[in-house]
Amino acid sequence: MKRLLLALFASLVLTAALAGGTLVGGFDVGPGGDPQVVPFNNLAGQTWLVKMYTPLIMMTPDFGEHTSEGALATSWEPNEDATVWTFNLREGVKWHDGEPFTASDVKFTVELVSAPNTGLARSIYSSTDKPTNIRGWTAYNEGEADEVEGIVVVDDLTVEFHLTQGNARFFDALRWFYILPEHAIDFEPSEYLSTDWWFTRAVGTGPFKLNAFEKDQFMELVPNELYWDGAPKLDKLVNRYFGDETAAVLALSSGDIDFTYVSADVAARFQDDPDFEVYAGPSFVANLYNFNYQREAWNDIRVRQAIMHGIDRESILRDVFNGTAQATPCNDPYPAFWPEDAEYYEYDPARARQLLAEAAADGIDVTSVNYEIPTYYTSQLAKDILIVMQANLAEIGVNAVPLFIDVPSWRVKVDQNADFDFTYRGYGAGPAFIGTDWYTEGNQWGLDDPTYDELVANMNAAFTPEEYQQARTELCRYQNQQATFAYFWVSTRYGVAKAGIDNFHYFPAPGGGPYVDNAHLWDKGE
Repeated sequence: MKRLLLALFASLVLTAALAGGTLVGGFDVGPGGDPQVVPFNNLAGQTWLVKMYTPLIMMTPDFGEHTSEGALATSWEPNEDATVWTFNLREGVKWHDGEPFTASDVKFTVELVSAPNTGLARSIYSSTDKPTNIRGWTAYNEGEADEVEGIVVVDDLTVEFHLTQGNARFFDALRWFYILPEHAIDFEPSEYLSTDWWFTRAVGTGPFKLNAFEKDQFMELVPNELYWDGAPKLDKLVNRYFGDETAAVLALSSGDIDFTYVSADVAARFQDDPDFEVYAGPSFVANLYNFNYQREAWNDIRVRQAIMHGIDRESILRDVFNGTAQATPCNDPYPAFWPEDAEYYEYDPARARQLLAEAAADGIDVTSVNYEIPTYYTSQLAKDILIVMQANLAEIGVNAVPLFIDVPSWRVKVDQNADFDFTYRGYGAGPAFIGTDWYTEGNQWGLDDPTYDELVANMNAAFTPEEYQQARTELCRYQNQQATFAYFWVSTRYGVAKAGIDNFHYFPAPGGGPYVDNAHLWDKGE
């Protein structure tokens, strides 16, 4: 009996020693978050989505390169003209319910999210561009075909993407392409956005699986014991939903949560506190004013240039960001693609007033209008920035009041209804991808400049890295010369976690990633 009790005690001690604890975070706080979204209907939130679902391709922990680590594809390669891409899939991967993952799930996912009536923000690409260059995609999306013929299942672990034209960087388009389970999806494509499947019975291949969900409160995950890279060490992983960054920071300071995104000014308060660890990195997001070209004023380059000269970027970078951001000449957040001869439109209110006066003399008067500046950035740092901008614009005679609204409301107002004059927002990109839908024919802003079509075509046709570098730089140069939008800066972003969480990793990637964070190795040691 005594021996049995000792064995039981030893077992309990071992179990306690192995327990990884419960980690609670505000994973959807800040610009990389997108609370309660579902795959393919999100512009951010990858940091959390990737805990449950897995894309074909991942980015490295510093968001610098593409990698097969943590991804469902182990390798990918094109044919000679890059019109056929072959993806070799990871062997031995199982869904949360134990069913095997196969190439058929890849084809199923493409066709589920590309169906005519899903109403999704994107289909499979890592941008809002539609994948019209996948053979047969358009016919399927318009209801004229029963399948996407360009997705070919070769065998259980091999799938091919056949394109209508060569694309040397096609692989980059799939880094937000989360694969969904054909056997477990019990809803129609038309129900994609209304079904409760995502919050009650979701099935993925990620390191964690759904356990509980309370709308507007939290989502709780537990370990996926079948995870191909080893069962997670944590007992539970919880995403707490917060109305704003301030509430999340208070929860972190009080010990209610273990991690959250924070603004630069808040990060400075935690920097020397031994009880916390600060994570920092370039956001790879350019902040800018989008102009609505459907409003006549913004079609005059003098007005656009006046706005640029009227914003004191240098003082904002120095006094508000405290040196944690740098000016950008275009909407490309990667300095490698910035032309050396770029114009940075130095602060010159006298020049700005002169340009506005010249425009007014030709019937374009923006000084007699009251503008709003809608933005989904609601942190105190963002408010401080917009207040300075408001004062700067007032100095050149432009009356503009910031409008701080939540992400869904902003999307309806700006992206869907174009009910704005200019808006403060961010634009993320990757090292092998930058969106072009803002500039090319049919864009939502009413911008009509055929030069962009040519520049974008040249960039998309570039085959070698050197050709791509040159073409993307030329696109940036033209944006800069035309002041197409008011491009401001690329900032460093931050996250803060309690000290002592083994193997924890956070990187402020655009849209939240996804990137390799090895969440299955996180351990609180409780």
